[in-house]
Amino acid sequence: MGGVYKVNAQVTANQATGLPLAGWWTRFAGIVVDGILFGIIEAILNAIFSARSLVELIIILLELAYVTYFWTSTGSTLGQMLVGIKVVDKDSGHNLKPSQAVVRWIGLIISGIPIFLGYIWAAFDPQKQGWMDKLANTQVVKTR
Repeated sequence: MGGVYKVNAQVTANQATGLPLAGWWTRFAGIVVDGILFGIIEAILNAIFSARSLVELIIILLELAYVTYFWTSTGSTLGQMLVGIKVVDKDSGHNLKPSQAVVRWIGLIISGIPIFLGYIWAAFDPQKQGWMDKLANTQVVKTR
């Protein structure tokens, strides 16, 4: 009787920056732009190299370097810049540390394995975090 219940209220902004959280469709649009960019790079590499496994390895390493560089320097990949969002540390609001960027990138892979459930999660989470954000303690915020 008379128990206290915690309500998971929807959060609308990052507490450290005050910037509004990015919605699911905006996040999706950023992923699509980056996906197109890497699709073009992969097509070029496939034209150069005949070994498919080599191309896959190069793409994995390029993608890891790409997200680590952009998330730690500007907070946004090229696709995220285009749609006006960036990834920040949830607690400080700063750009990610390299280790945090790597954990988030690994989280992106994990999030896609079970029919993209980890990505879809962000649409329903009160903090608007996907699994990758939960793992790396990040949030995606609007920059404009």
